[in-house]
Amino acid sequence: MTDQPILRVENLKVHFPFSRGGFWRPETGVVRAVDDVSFEIAAGETLGLVGESGCGKSTTARAIVGLVKPTAGTVTLDGTVINGLSEAALRPHRRVVQMVFQDPFASLNPRMTVGSIIGEPLRIHGLARGRDLKLEVLRLLDLVGLNPRFLNRYPHEFSGGQRQRIGIARALAVEPKLILCDEPVSALDVSIQAQIINLLMDLQQRLGLSYLFIAHDLAVIRHIATRVGVMYLGRIVELARAAELYANPTHPYTEALMSAVPIPDPVESAKRSRIVLQGEVPSPDREYPGCALADRCWLVQDRCRTDRPVLRTGTGVTADPNPSSPHQAACWVRQGE
Repeated sequence: MTDQPILRVENLKVHFPFSRGGFWRPETGVVRAVDDVSFEIAAGETLGLVGESGCGKSTTARAIVGLVKPTAGTVTLDGTVINGLSEAALRPHRRVVQMVFQDPFASLNPRMTVGSIIGEPLRIHGLARGRDLKLEVLRLLDLVGLNPRFLNRYPHEFSGGQRQRIGIARALAVEPKLILCDEPVSALDVSIQAQIINLLMDLQQRLGLSYLFIAHDLAVIRHIATRVGVMYLGRIVELARAAELYANPTHPYTEALMSAVPIPDPVESAKRSRIVLQGEVPSPDREYPGCALADRCWLVQDRCRTDRPVLRTGTGVTADPNPSSPHQAACWVRQGE
């Protein structure tokens, strides 16, 4: 790995304004989909991002690639701050980062053949033409485990797993350094999920790729991620190496998530107690001065309701033997303060 990260996200915010109510009593506000998120991804690393639906995982990824406009913060890609650049200035940097979407059918144009779908990025960026383009598309099909004879077929002629392989081939076409995987296996059968995960890990080893991998399934994240970030209501509340996070979850929300993961061993499962978060689920259109989990947390103190905790390594956080990726949590109680 190099010293300079492939991706650095600093204080990223994505707020969506809304209005509701009638003509006589209009009400306006903002939904804080992403609220002050910071992290880095090194070359060859996989950062897993987990959390419940609506916590801001996918919006974070879309802000990085420019599909939504950040409200504040900076996105630095391979040493260049890319948010705020014009479309023309941004085009060369689009080759550095690509995205694989959750729905492998909705993300493919049903009117285009597989050859046209995979070849389109090559044409747009002027990387290949004519026979060379066809040969490169055939190489990419083989790289992701698809028969080159499928070149002239349409997306509806493939299974879900095959469609996702097409999406991966399209992302690889421009030789990116970073791929954002937005729940790429959640719409697939379990057996097919394993095949896609193994494919992504094999491609990472062969091509030196970095991943931002978003998922609900904690078992999937544990298998593929180097480090894991846990999101809650638009903020990262815990960040650590995968092995350390799963062995010693520190933030109360992370503990609750881990306690919900099924264990196949009935003996071990009987020993574990499930943590059920009580209280009302917080709303992203409300600004919380302190910790957003305060109303549901069994460790809550007065300070939790008034002061927002920040990610840091405190006296209550398990010491991490790797100082380059410390175990951090945003919790006043667990930070020992």
